[in-house]
Amino acid sequence: MPRQFFVGGNFKMNGNIETIKSIVAHLNDAKADPNTEVVIAPPSLYLLLTREHLRSGIEVAAQNVFDRPNGAFTGEISVAQLKDSNITWTLLGHSERRVVLQEDDAFVAKKTAAAIDGGIGVILCCGESLEQREADKTIEVVTSQLSAVAKEVKDWSKIVVAYEPIWAIGTGKVATAAQAQEVHAAIRKWLGTTTLALFWLGTTAINLESGSRVCLWDNPISAALDLLDQCPMELASGHIPQIPSWSRIRVADHSDCEKIHQLLEASYTQPPALNGINEAVIKLKLIRETTFFNTYNTHAKPYVEHERLRVVAADHPLHDTIRILELDGDEAEHKLPEDKVVKHLTWHDPSVREERQARLAEDAERWHVHTYTGLQDGEFLHHAAPLLLMHCSNIENLTYSVCPYTYNADRQAPYRAHILEQCLLRNNYDKLPEPHLQRLRHVRLLPETGLWYDDGRTYSHMDVLGQLRLFHRLPNIESLAIDGITTNGGADHLEHFPPHTSNLKSIHVGHSMLPSTLVAVLIRIPKHLEEFTFFVGGRDTRDGGRNLFSARTLGKALWDQRASLRRLDIDVDGLLQDDKYDRQEYERYLKESRRRAPDEQPYWYDECFRLDEQTSTGGPWHVHDLADTREYSNTIGSLHDFEKLTHLSLGVKLLLGPPESKTPFRLVEALPKSLESLLIRGYTRGHTAKFDEAIGELVALCSEQLPALKDIRGLEECIPSADVEVTRRRMVAPVPGEKEEADYWELDEGDQDWA
Repeated sequence: MPRQFFVGGNFKMNGNIETIKSIVAHLNDAKADPNTEVVIAPPSLYLLLTREHLRSGIEVAAQNVFDRPNGAFTGEISVAQLKDSNITWTLLGHSERRVVLQEDDAFVAKKTAAAIDGGIGVILCCGESLEQREADKTIEVVTSQLSAVAKEVKDWSKIVVAYEPIWAIGTGKVATAAQAQEVHAAIRKWLGTTTLALFWLGTTAINLESGSRVCLWDNPISAALDLLDQCPMELASGHIPQIPSWSRIRVADHSDCEKIHQLLEASYTQPPALNGINEAVIKLKLIRETTFFNTYNTHAKPYVEHERLRVVAADHPLHDTIRILELDGDEAEHKLPEDKVVKHLTWHDPSVREERQARLAEDAERWHVHTYTGLQDGEFLHHAAPLLLMHCSNIENLTYSVCPYTYNADRQAPYRAHILEQCLLRNNYDKLPEPHLQRLRHVRLLPETGLWYDDGRTYSHMDVLGQLRLFHRLPNIESLAIDGITTNGGADHLEHFPPHTSNLKSIHVGHSMLPSTLVAVLIRIPKHLEEFTFFVGGRDTRDGGRNLFSARTLGKALWDQRASLRRLDIDVDGLLQDDKYDRQEYERYLKESRRRAPDEQPYWYDECFRLDEQTSTGGPWHVHDLADTREYSNTIGSLHDFEKLTHLSLGVKLLLGPPESKTPFRLVEALPKSLESLLIRGYTRGHTAKFDEAIGELVALCSEQLPALKDIRGLEECIPSADVEVTRRRMVAPVPGEKEEADYWELDEGDQDWA
């Protein structure tokens, strides 16, 4: 297997704020080889400064760490303190600390063990003096230094061994490539027999055969950067194909297959090639459309038989790679053993692809084989998608399309369509051997249209709460965005979710048609919700109906987030109805609960629900079980207690109730003192006396009672609420050039190409 390349820069006791910022800026702009891991080690005083300004993909190392967790050790730094500061590496065993500060092998070994146990990677230096080299003791000295570490450390997976001949540091002498490779070979042999591990070994200064000089640790960082592209290819034991430096990847259609295979191969040959990927787009729609009908004609049979007989080596690295997903249960249930999964993943191996293309080029009936090759591409993409997501550890943004249905005569189809979903679900609930997607921050769920009778003029069905289960517990998750959806009429649709279980801070649902009971659940799921947006309209429902919305239900759910909510934007005035409909729904829920036997659980009370229930701190599951803390009377209720709310956008009816009802509060007193911006939709001065009175008082007393409120919109000129009037759509879309009966909102999916 090709070696992992690693380049580091040690600042020693050099630099100041200005020079370090300059070096960091140079690194941020550098076009470094994506297959090379880069780590820099500034003086301890500048660790946080460096980490703050350095781009992701380049790590920071301390130049030392102590072997104790805490205590009276003046001037030392602990592993926990480094980890708390997001410093992921430490440099240990440097010759200057061994010689000048008299650190012996045993002390270096103890510090190494402390760092590894604490979750910090170690750049472990070893090397011999000129006297030792001339006495022919180089290998003895180096392996002795490493043996001391081996007594304390069993797991070497986070250790990079840096061989640095002491006699070549600052002396003007330079080690030749042959001298360095001789020691490298000896160290690799020792590692292979002692620790069963293999590492790329850095060198302080060596002469390459081309005559260029590579300075890894103790020479100016700019010189090292200039050679980042050159070092791997010249020092490698074999040729490694260059992987493009992708920042955004996509799994959407057949045109993505070759790039995806290249990245999949890099996951076990050149893992750092995946480090620069921070955005992923996963769209299953086009893949699934090619797998709807598993029928092959006679022209495809030779290809089917050829693929059936193709053999993948038992020691293929993918056998180890796919085990991170723990697919055993799914494979057994759907009769997809590990070797068959690996076979799907090797469908686009270069040799397999080239042979297939050669056969197709000679086949006069090749167009009849399109269905079969499309299906095989779909199999490849479905199995590759979860592996890519789990191996790309720096993904922060995910665009993910949802399959609303799994209609297919092929019994394997549900598994193919949802293998990624099952992996995401297990990852979210810590059911995989290792945690993945730990840096994921933003998720956008795309509804799918075009399958069967779905079309872009109607809301797409989506199990919103079921999809939320795929991400909501991840440690850095911040935002969820969805547009153009409705609920799936109760079929395979979660209606309940334990509150205060998610790390989400922001939720956006736009141009959608959801009932207030489901919106209330969404609001209560985050532990600390800071931003919430929900507005309706823009499309039709398939049956011409619409969901009803209760202001009181919404108000009670929002009150649950009063301590953290900063921005609130809700536009539902066109759906507002009396609260009695939500109460009737709640009574139905209670009746069904009473009918069940004591040991009978509803369909939604599954393992995931129980895990969330154990961590929930948000009180009762159902919003109607929350105590009334204020008078609502068909309004959202007073927001006076929302101490952090600064931006508010609401319809006038949601804010003050319908014209015929009495508002149970004065508007000027119901708004929080922290409010800075207010937008009122649907208000026209002079049309409704009740609204005029409340808003007039607000304007008159605003400067006195709401001193932070400087921006008020929707008073002089009406800002209309969302139009939810249903225009009965026709069963078929209009022909090109024919005008549609109504203007429908269209989803802007943004830039989703490879980048």
